[in-house]
Amino acid sequence: MDIASQERPGVDRVRSCSRAWLRSRLRAFASVVEWNRRLDVAPSTGSELRGRVAELEVVRKLLDDARAGNSAALVVHGDPGIGKTALAEAALGRFTTRMRVERTVGVESEMELPYAGLHQLTAGMLDRAAGLPAPQRDALERALGLRTGDAPSPFLIGVAVLGLLTEVAVEGPICCLIDDTQWLDDASRQALAFSARRLGSEGVVLVFVMRTVDATFRGLPELAVPSLNDDDARGLLAQVLPGRIDARVRDRLVSEARGNPLALHELPSALSPTEIAGGYTVAGNTTLTTRIEKSLLDQLGSLPEAARRVLLVAAADPTGDPQLLRAAVRGLSLSPDAIDEAERSGALTLGTRVGFRHPLIRSAIYRTASPPDRRRAHAALAEATPVELDPDRRAWHRGQAAVEPDEEIAGVLEESAVRARGRGGVAAAAAFLERAAALTPRPADRARRLLAASRAKLEAGAPEAAERLLSVLPADALDPIGTAQVALLRAQADFARRRSPRVVREILAAASWPDVHDADFVRKAHYEALFIAQYTLGGTRSDPGTGDVPFSDLCRAVFDATDADSTHPMDLLLRGRALIGLGKRAEAIPVLRRAVAGLIDASAPLIPSRSAGLDSNAAIETWDVDALWTLSDRHVGLARADGQLTVLPLVLSYAGAARLAQGRLAEAELIADEIDVIKDAIGHPFRRTHRLLTAAWRGDTGTVSRLASELRQNVAAGDLVTPTIANFAEAILANGVGNPEDVLRVGRGELDQIHLLTYSSRILAELVEAAVRVGDRAIADRALAELTALTEPVGGDWALGMLAAGRALTSDPADAEAHHREAVERYRRGGLAVYEGRARLAYGEWLRRRRRRIDARGELRTAYELLSGRGAAAFAARARRELEATGETALSRLVDPGDALTVQEANVARLVADGLSNREIAARLFLSVRTVEYHLRKVFLKRGVRSRRDLADALRAEGTARL
Repeated sequence: MDIASQERPGVDRVRSCSRAWLRSRLRAFASVVEWNRRLDVAPSTGSELRGRVAELEVVRKLLDDARAGNSAALVVHGDPGIGKTALAEAALGRFTTRMRVERTVGVESEMELPYAGLHQLTAGMLDRAAGLPAPQRDALERALGLRTGDAPSPFLIGVAVLGLLTEVAVEGPICCLIDDTQWLDDASRQALAFSARRLGSEGVVLVFVMRTVDATFRGLPELAVPSLNDDDARGLLAQVLPGRIDARVRDRLVSEARGNPLALHELPSALSPTEIAGGYTVAGNTTLTTRIEKSLLDQLGSLPEAARRVLLVAAADPTGDPQLLRAAVRGLSLSPDAIDEAERSGALTLGTRVGFRHPLIRSAIYRTASPPDRRRAHAALAEATPVELDPDRRAWHRGQAAVEPDEEIAGVLEESAVRARGRGGVAAAAAFLERAAALTPRPADRARRLLAASRAKLEAGAPEAAERLLSVLPADALDPIGTAQVALLRAQADFARRRSPRVVREILAAASWPDVHDADFVRKAHYEALFIAQYTLGGTRSDPGTGDVPFSDLCRAVFDATDADSTHPMDLLLRGRALIGLGKRAEAIPVLRRAVAGLIDASAPLIPSRSAGLDSNAAIETWDVDALWTLSDRHVGLARADGQLTVLPLVLSYAGAARLAQGRLAEAELIADEIDVIKDAIGHPFRRTHRLLTAAWRGDTGTVSRLASELRQNVAAGDLVTPTIANFAEAILANGVGNPEDVLRVGRGELDQIHLLTYSSRILAELVEAAVRVGDRAIADRALAELTALTEPVGGDWALGMLAAGRALTSDPADAEAHHREAVERYRRGGLAVYEGRARLAYGEWLRRRRRRIDARGELRTAYELLSGRGAAAFAARARRELEATGETALSRLVDPGDALTVQEANVARLVADGLSNREIAARLFLSVRTVEYHLRKVFLKRGVRSRRDLADALRAEGTARL
């Protein structure tokens, strides 16, 4: 093949190689020229991309999809110098005139500043923030320091970033290239990763370039950039050293470089001409990255001292602001010529931003500088940073420049920590506080700041760092409440690391610390102890042999510590829950009822959503579905407003429990969908218990079997709650499909822990029904006795309706009918539609066995309508079979709904029917408005409607026609 006759753009950069080498590449690739045509990159980057054709096409396909209106994210990862950035830039080269490209680069020295990376990425787009829903716009502006307010959640920021990118993409596709992502601040990383997981049809591409994929980005599409093979490595080396080279030296360089393009560029610079010609040396024991850094630094060794100081200042400044660099250089009394000299070295580039030829140069310069030199660079940057424009970055530089304790600098850093927390940067607040503590002269103030820093570290998900700070805290400088707070923090950090209930003992000790008279602290400690006990061991006894506190001892300690005369709702909640644990349910119920009423009436939430649960459980213990609805919906609203996605699954599950009790299965299913959306978006490990219970009421045998098996396979040691929920769900399903033996199989074991676990108490009614059906009177009588002891002290339509239903199944015929009627009436009055349907089904079955067919038909017909209308398919099928046994044929309510909606389409459709706007739906489902519009168009098409009102009407009609 004649190379000259096949010229393509970019081929001139490979023609510098020998024709013999080109012919070998032609044989290897079929056509080097075609390869170059496909590569289509600038000569300056082409040599680094040799052998990257397949990887390049992956990125380009992504960008082509964005131009077609799709969205995607990609994590490009590989070793330092492997060519990740060159690959991404080369792919973007073809698209720069056809799509908007925004870039940001993570910098090590800026990792502690919250949302610094996000600010750099979005600075040029903030004019479009006005189009965001108000909560998202406000959260984004708070995060970027543009307004004050409560700290926003990183996940709410993620939704806002997605919305902002969507607004920009209305004008055309956009690609965001985030280089050195591993050095972005944590807050920016979380927000961007969340946005990446919610991309849909916006025309947005997010490309993350990083060394290794950590948990934040795990699960996103990945593109690993591998090492060059030996042939490509030799070809690249031939370009770097075009003359003759000793074969031994060539082979050694190829071996040492291990296919790393930057190493192939830089390692030869460490060789003398004699060594290149024929000598050889022995490689050191340092890592490849270290040797590359050394080679890069060696090239700068001949620079004047002033130019090297310029490079250090630039490496310490993450903003890349040329004016700031020049001001800092003037502050060091350096000549402007030093900047020119640094730029002529090729290591530094000055344009609209200050940049380095390679990130390794920046990190190597900063890391190898002496501490005094680094402090001088930070001091110069602090003086050059206007306090009115960027007080936190100025404070950070001042803190890094200081070496002796300085209360004034420490105070400024503490103020920055407050602002960082206000922007949602808990990790940054911890870093500011830690540095402030190190510079604090007085031991008492240092202890206070270290305590605050350790608390922030724990909140930021770094329990090891929290424990480290607590270990150096001057304990003798603490007052009693401070000592108790340290003990509580140690226990919380230990629990965060090991998830062991053993820490309950330490928490109790902190709550009872001598001379601690802070009632609010004691409440919080006792709540924490009960919370941990409930959600690790299900509120059951612990094994004293392991050093844990038996649950009864915990409850006794909490009970003894609470004032019997207190009317504070938290005291009542703790005292009532302690009474439950002590087996004194009858005494507990009125206390818990007063606690629930107080929590509902409180002007402000007394329990933060992040630790919600005991209050909703109190509503369940008192069988108060309205209170459960109110408390859980309040927590859901607060968690949504603050974007607390790690909390939402738990509080949503309680809201779903209220819907299930009232027979609102469609709403319960929507909640289950939202929980799954959150799990997928942030990788939350929340167990799918609500989905399991909803599937059980729906009669979905396959889903129940699969999810129950998953739950049992992942049960933590000592956890009794999870298997109990699985048993309860399987019991509901088994009674629905008519397999009472399965109910007894999963329910018998729950009888021993009825007074400890809520779901065990709910399984009693299922056991009574199943035992009666199989003729096991002993189990039926025992379950009914437990149910009586449980519900009579509570009262109310839900509890007494369930008791009446149980008595109806076990009573003599002379008394049974009255109990059946009472159960139906109580459930009807309480608005518990599915329970009412089941009570009518049981009554109709009883009437049919008494040969009262006409009466039975009325009950069974109503039961079928209630159960089928609410979606309780298995129980509805039972009612239909019973109705047909009376001689009446029921019209099937199953209809062909047309094209099936996807889960996301169904969610959008239901929320449209509820009257929510597209923006409100986007906020609820953590989607962009554009994605909601895309799903809604598909829903309209599948349902054959043209308006939101028509869709709502169609869904209502469909809901009444579906089992």
